[in-house]
Amino acid sequence: MDVREGSMGELPYLAVGSGPPLVVLAGLYPQAGVARGPLRAEHERTARLFARGAEVFYVNRRAGLASGTSIAEVAAEHAAAMRAAFERPVDLLGMSTGGSIAQQIAAEHPDVVRRLVLISTGCHLGPLARQLQRRVAARIRAGAMRRATAVLAADLAPPGPLVLPAALAGWFWGPRIFTADDLRDLATMAEAEDDFELSRLPKIKAPTLLVGGGRDRYYGTALFEQTAALIPHCQLEIRRGLGHITVMWHPRALARIRFFLEA
Repeated sequence: MDVREGSMGELPYLAVGSGPPLVVLAGLYPQAGVARGPLRAEHERTARLFARGAEVFYVNRRAGLASGTSIAEVAAEHAAAMRAAFERPVDLLGMSTGGSIAQQIAAEHPDVVRRLVLISTGCHLGPLARQLQRRVAARIRAGAMRRATAVLAADLAPPGPLVLPAALAGWFWGPRIFTADDLRDLATMAEAEDDFELSRLPKIKAPTLLVGGGRDRYYGTALFEQTAALIPHCQLEIRRGLGHITVMWHPRALARIRFFLEA
């Protein structure tokens, strides 16, 4: 499937597939936007995951977020862009940090959301995710970019002997691949998500599917269940034995998402 670049307001996107529109919000990447670069192949691969029977508009955060920006402000910008781009409410899918933004959009801007899919995300950050994002953001704000990318790479590696090599690779390659502006944007988004709390928002009205991995160390089953309880008409799908990232690529999880969107 051919991938096309475009923008929704100030939000860069990749479009792929054909059919009813599905807006997909990316997770927390070290680089803003979707332009050609070290993460472009990953963005294209993720966008194609959901393009069967839909025209996917895959959105990553824009560059140049002002320090102190809130999730509410990010969500309002997304909602305004969606109103301008589409004549009616559309399906919205958010992954991880993108799921926090998607929840805020659905709660405060229900006019733009038809159905909501959440993957590997929760009503607030889990303890490990909060600790990691605070550590990375603090190092970025202190100007310690190498230490920030080392911490991020080490935490994303599977626990065990790969942690140290991942940290060394992050320390060496991180600042060579990602600019200081990219990393400052990452810190701004991490700080914004730190304050996200679904229970403080209006109830989400859109039919919702929440998919999580039973071994997701950043959120966990209890937090997924808590999140589903806060959303009326929420269907919860826990895939046992899968983690924060692997659940998104599992054939049965993808089939469940497609069934929900096509029903």
